[in-house]
Amino acid sequence: MKTRIFGAIIGAVFLASGSAQAADLYAPEAAPVAPSGWYFSGFGGANWVDSTDFDIAGPANVVNAYDTGFVAGGAIGYDWGSISGPFGMRLEGEFSYRGNDVESHNVGGGGANALGAALGETSVIAGMANVLFDMDTGSPFEFYAGGGVGVANVDFDGHGIDGVGVVMNDDDTVFAWQLIAGVGFEIMPNMILDVQYRYFRADDVSLTAVSGVSSSTDYESNAVVAGIRWSF
Repeated sequence: MKTRIFGAIIGAVFLASGSAQAADLYAPEAAPVAPSGWYFSGFGGANWVDSTDFDIAGPANVVNAYDTGFVAGGAIGYDWGSISGPFGMRLEGEFSYRGNDVESHNVGGGGANALGAALGETSVIAGMANVLFDMDTGSPFEFYAGGGVGVANVDFDGHGIDGVGVVMNDDDTVFAWQLIAGVGFEIMPNMILDVQYRYFRADDVSLTAVSGVSSSTDYESNAVVAGIRWSF
């Protein structure tokens, strides 16, 4: 009797062991939370700039409002993949260009374009180092957020009034920073479609008017962009 019971127990153990091995053999291998390695990305979209201002002869202050412009850029970076559960991290170097035409000049509080149609453009060329944190959702979608710091050349090109002439034509290179939030959708194993919101700021831009009067202003923009991220 004892022999039969012991044999039954041994048989049950071997049966359970075989079932576990079979389950291990046929269970699908879990995909990594996020792939690691180098990648290149490109992006472009709409850029909205907050009002800027500078001083000219008088002295009079000029407040500048802008049309909707554009931003375009590219980055090369490294994806570390998962650093803690579903969360990953990326580091990248980015180069970008922003450009917005002047919509109106308000000189000395006299009203927008009171002296004539506005001329000029404000553009920014920036080099940034970004850190981004990804959240894997277990689906083709991922969410991410981060920011960056770097330098920006802010150029006030040909600011003036039609019939009066150019009053500001100067640029300055300053410290800049940005915040980024986005969603990515995997369209191929090594290609992701990105949609992002970007906040960009460069403070204390020093400018000298054509008249020789110096002042400073802050550059601040919001952008919505789309782009492609390619892993290699």
